[in-house]
Amino acid sequence: MKIIFFGLGSIGKRHAEILAAFPGHELFAYRSGEKERGNDLGIKEVYSWEDVKKTGAEVAFITNPTFLHTETAIKCAELGMNLFMEKPIDSSEEKLDLLMDKVKEKNLTAYVAYNLRFHPVISYLKEYLAAKDVRHVSVYNASYLRRWREGKSSMDSYSASKKKGGGVILDLSHEFDYIEYLFGGIETMDGVFAKAGDVTMDAEDFLDAVIKTEKTCVNLHLDFMSQHTERTLKIDCADEFIFADLIASRIETHKDGKVSVKKYDAGTRETYKKQIEYFLKNLNNRKMMNNLGEASGLFRKIIALRNGKK
Repeated sequence: MKIIFFGLGSIGKRHAEILAAFPGHELFAYRSGEKERGNDLGIKEVYSWEDVKKTGAEVAFITNPTFLHTETAIKCAELGMNLFMEKPIDSSEEKLDLLMDKVKEKNLTAYVAYNLRFHPVISYLKEYLAAKDVRHVSVYNASYLRRWREGKSSMDSYSASKKKGGGVILDLSHEFDYIEYLFGGIETMDGVFAKAGDVTMDAEDFLDAVIKTEKTCVNLHLDFMSQHTERTLKIDCADEFIFADLIASRIETHKDGKVSVKKYDAGTRETYKKQIEYFLKNLNNRKMMNNLGEASGLFRKIIALRNGKK
């Protein structure tokens, strides 16, 4: 299969490295700006949309900066390519309806990539919590943006710019996705967010939100200005308490004064591999998990929160 990448930054390279290990795929990369810059993966490069068309690519990986996602995806859909779109869908919903219409018109598969659905902790919780009476949840994600991309200033990344889709609400939208995945559709959410630190130009660097889902209430904290790194869930059920650590891949279950522990060895890279395997296996399944139609509903809710609408 011929696959073309739009964006070979850190996330694009991660996906490309995984795909390169799969047999039977020919990879290309569209590069804007200066020509013949090359890449350390040895992927063939093209420098115009006419050359993109000539590749005959069947699948496009949209891994460029957030604010370019929809625009790029529309062009690829017009050429009949199935879409693997890195999260979030875009920095605004301005062209979302056009993209959805084009995907439907061309009868394409379009997937929005939230790899944490393939994290062993999330996979376990998805099954385990199905029969549980969940009373309340606290979700916490903190990190330091300046340590995200080694050798690059945080101010030079799209993460620092609100216009380009930066800020915790979009950049850390994994949490919104797995909240819906685990606890049912989000019905309402409200929050306080702002730029409080010095890691972005104008994008919000923290959010504290209260979310009502179909099954429970969730307190959500996001930030990337903290020197402390943490990604956890605290889940109060009717008969037990669950502490889940996504970084340590560890789950503690507290019940009747006893604590049981589950620990997984799989790292983050494994979640990306499983996600790509899932995408390729379901390439002809328009109803695959997190297809564009499904993911667009959550995206609109996130954008509404970011725009201060309830």
